[in-house]
Amino acid sequence: MSYPLAELPARVGTELFCSDWIPLELGDEQAFATATFLREDYLGRPPSNGDPYGENLLSGFLLLSLLVAVHKRHLDVDADTAYALNYGLEKVRFLRPVMAGEKVRVRAELLDVKEREPGRYRVLTRNVMEVEGADTPAMVADWLTLFVDSEEPAGE
Repeated sequence: MSYPLAELPARVGTELFCSDWIPLELGDEQAFATATFLREDYLGRPPSNGDPYGENLLSGFLLLSLLVAVHKRHLDVDADTAYALNYGLEKVRFLRPVMAGEKVRVRAELLDVKEREPGRYRVLTRNVMEVEGADTPAMVADWLTLFVDSEEPAGE
């Protein structure tokens, strides 16, 4: 769905999107571990910590990192003139394990929009990551993004 920046404040309290189901595999976890230095050559020991879920458990931070791709795919905010900057997280909770072979999707709700200056909006979304067939979400993350309209002159 495409949203003009100026219309975002009127959408507070609504669901912005529900993503497609995303299949997650062990290879995704292995690529994430490599990219984040969770590997023996950096740690000086094998990265496993004897977790009772075993090798098929996916990292919570892998799940969190999926938000970027999901938002880029499903939330189009004035794509021709605006860009987004990661502004941080208010709160993140990992509520259930996700195992390789499971599918997840994200429901994003718009919680708050504050226009900081003309053309710059601080946007707070609640992102609930569901697991196909599960009653409990895997993760809930309140994420802040700064949207900037590149055609709007910057404040002084």
